This record gives sequence, C-alpha cells and structure tokens, in this order.
Amino acid sequence: MFKNVKNILLRGSWQTKNIGDIAHTPGFLSIAREIIPDKTVWLWPCEIDRGVKEMLLENFPNLVIADTEEKLAEAFEVCDLFINGSAPLIDMNGIEFWCRKTGKPYGCFGVSAGGLWTERKREICSKASFIFCRDTLSVHFLRDQQLDTPVIEFGPDASYCLKLARGNSAAAFLRENGLEKERFVCVIPRLRWTPSSFEEENFSYKDPKKAETSFRYLEEDMEKLRQVITHIVRATALKVLICPEMTYQVPLGRAHVYEKLPADVQARCVLKRDYWITDEALQVYEASHSLVSMEMHSPIMYTSLGKPALLLRQAEDTWKGQMWRDTGLQSWMFELNVTGADEICECIDSIVKDYGKACAKAEKARLIARNAAVKALNIIFEG
Repeated sequence: MFKNVKNILLRGSWQTKNIGDIAHTPGFLSIAREIIPDKTVWLWPCEIDRGVKEMLLENFPNLVIADTEEKLAEAFEVCDLFINGSAPLIDMNGIEFWCRKTGKPYGCFGVSAGGLWTERKREICSKASFIFCRDTLSVHFLRDQQLDTPVIEFGPDASYCLKLARGNSAAAFLRENGLEKERFVCVIPRLRWTPSSFEEENFSYKDPKKAETSFRYLEEDMEKLRQVITHIVRATALKVLICPEMTYQVPLGRAHVYEKLPADVQARCVLKRDYWITDEALQVYEASHSLVSMEMHSPIMYTSLGKPALLLRQAEDTWKGQMWRDTGLQSWMFELNVTGADEICECIDSIVKDYGKACAKAEKARLIARNAAVKALNIIFEG
C-alpha cells in the first residue's frame, strides 16, 4: 500500500495528565522501530510537557517532533502519509488540516470510532486509506456505515506494544516505601466521568449531568475498591500501592480510598502522593505482582509486560473495555454496576494461587495484540 513511503507523520500525544494517553505514542514507536525500521516517524503532538518530550527522545532518538509551526510545515512537506495514532476518536480537524495543506493520503491506527455520526465524519473516514480499530465494536460500527474505505480492520491500541528503557526513576520510590519485587498489587481508582478540573479532592464538572453521576457513584465504587484492598492485605502476603493513571486520581486515591481504610489495612498500603509519567509508572508496574484498575490503559501496560491485571469497568466508560474481550481477557473484566467485591476478590485469589498461569494468560493477550499490530503495519507498508 505505502511500501515506498519513507517519512510518516504520526498525530498523537493527546495529553500528559493521563499516562495512558502518553503511552500511545511510544507504543506505536516501539512496534514501528521493530517492524518498519526503514521508516522515519515524525510526531505532531498535542502535549509533550511534564518531561514527556525528553522521555520520547531518550527512548527514540530518531524521532522528529514537529512541535513548532516551522517544524510542522517541514513535516507536511517531507511526510507522505498521515497516521492518526491510537485514541478514543479520530482527529477530524487534524486530518482536514493535513488534507487542505498537502492532499496526501491518511489513515488511522488503533482508534475507537463510536459517538455521534455526521456526514463530515462519513466523508473523512471514506477517504481514509485504512482504519485499524482498537476494538471490534468500532470495526463493526464502521463497516455498517458502508464507507468507501478500502481497509477497516482490527488493529490494537498501540499501548499494547509499549517498550521503554528501564531507568532508575522508580528505584528510590520502591525502596523508600518497602515495595519488594512481586510483593505488592497496584490499585487505581476512577470517577465515573473525568472531572473538568480539580483542586485537591474538590472535583468540578462543566456538565452537571456528569457531576451528578460521578458523585452519585463515588462512595459506592470506592467502597468496593476498599473492600478489595482489605481482602488483599488480610488474605495474602501482598502489600497494596494506591496510584494514579490520571492527575486527579492522586487526591481521589488519598481522600476516598487510602484515608478511609481500616488502620491495619492502611498500615500495609502505600499511597502515591504525586503524579508520574509513563516510564516511571511502567518501572513500578514491572516490579509489582498485579493490578486492579478502574482505568483502561494501565491494564494494557501490564499486558505489555506479561503481567495480570483486572479491569473494573464503569458503565459510563467508552467502548474501549471491548479491548479486554478482544485479547481474551474477558474473565478479568468486571462491570462495577453488577459486580460485588466478593467476585473480584475470588479472581484475585485465583491469580495469587497460580501466578504463573495468570502471567501466561497475560502474555497470550500481549501476543494477540502484537500480532494484530504487526499485521496492520504489514498491510499498510507492504499491501
């Protein structure tokens, strides 16, 4: 399809307040370096602050970042293919800008495609050379639209392919908090809707309906999480690290999980009191035993390491939970609206009882995702 293309413009790095959104870009760069090493990737980022730019360049020194008007103009001149990177949506504005300036081809790698459908979306998607969806629900949805797109297939969220250098940024944190290798479980809380802003544990929303839903389920969801943590501490020899995937989850984890735990349980828990970015988080995840998360992308990062992770899915979250089914991990996904803490605890017990089997299951999921990514890149660049 694009065998002779040498320079690719990747649109991604959507935000830095979420280690999952950070992970999309190095995930794509990791698999691209392995499968299409003759191609040069240019990145058109939204946000690369908080040390993300430095992390990317340290791990991918050949990456060219178009983060100025001059560099973006150069990228548009040099690159012959635009790829919308992994995301919960397709960046219609970015694609339109690319088309208006260059008239060159474009496609999508590892996106979800739900939401309200418009003629604008139909036209843009129909003219794409390929759309690889990170969940099969999106594949079926797009095929039902009867688009002219020649390729609409499953292609995983790029975070499944994440590989980053193992530095020492997490070593001091692990040592100071007595977190020994594979002797602790990471736990991540989440509100039903991501707040528009926050100050400590005061979460604000522009949409009053989202505020009402989030606050209505806040105590119920956090109580389930506290019950799971209590079980881990009292029924196993493992400690618990309460940590964030997004910035607002630092005060959420402190005020609504850690500080409300029984004293004996709290004594064996560690609270991550500040935000981190993806490379430090990945180092901690690699040292841990397993994960219990209300967020989606930390479980994916665990899969990239071949480690077990439970997803506690909230009904308001997007189609991305389907990714857990698509990689064979449906038995590790629990719908919080209809699942009690006991069922989650039983699953944790089974992982602890046969950890090797659980890691093998995670590794199998990693290979399913990796093979799909390799297939997608081969279709794009070989045809």
